[in-house]
Amino acid sequence: MTETPTQRRVLLPDDENWLALFINMEEPLLQQLTLNTRAARAGEQDVWQMPEDLDGAAAHDAWGRLFQALPKPLRHTATNTGRYVPSNARPVGQYTLYAPDGRWEHTTLYPADIDPRDVDTVAAVLAHFRRAVEGKDDTQLADFLEQMADDWAEPGRDGDPKQLVNDFARGLAVLNLDHQPDTEVLLAAVAAAGPGQEPPERIVLTPSQEDAYQRFAIRLSSAVAGNSAHDYALHRFANN
Repeated sequence: MTETPTQRRVLLPDDENWLALFINMEEPLLQQLTLNTRAARAGEQDVWQMPEDLDGAAAHDAWGRLFQALPKPLRHTATNTGRYVPSNARPVGQYTLYAPDGRWEHTTLYPADIDPRDVDTVAAVLAHFRRAVEGKDDTQLADFLEQMADDWAEPGRDGDPKQLVNDFARGLAVLNLDHQPDTEVLLAAVAAAGPGQEPPERIVLTPSQEDAYQRFAIRLSSAVAGNSAHDYALHRFANN
């Protein structure tokens, strides 16, 4: 598929760890930012002072479009992760991905068409967050992040705004992975699971596609793990 300035095909995993990070980008950060932006525009006085070029409402809208671009199986996983009673319904378009021997089941991958401008809009907010936690912002954004972290911390623990921002970055990273040859090989391998398609119940990779999967999986899991030095970065996706 030829990329255009308004559309980019990416490869996304049906993985609860990443999808939980992606969903949590909205709440508390983007959701509270947009409420603050709208309150400031309405002339309310009790608002956080934010950088002039930080548009919380635009960022929230961009995130919403990215969520809607997720294939239905990923949206199903995302909205059911952490639910007390998750839905057991099989989402339309779900399939199973296997290694060449047909026995090892991989984390499934889905092509998705996203607008890179939406990714850039959310990434611009991340840049503001990073400056704030580094003490390089002279507005109240750092105070806002600290308040959000405290509000969402586990009972009895202080919030960590740096971790909150790091988790936000990890949720965004998968949408921003560079396209490498392994990406193109896998996009072709799972094309039947792409937008507007009805995939078979199972897709079995060829040996060369499996090699591409292993390379892509390590890059993908490293992006999801971020700076976390635990085994997820090397073993969650790859079959070593």
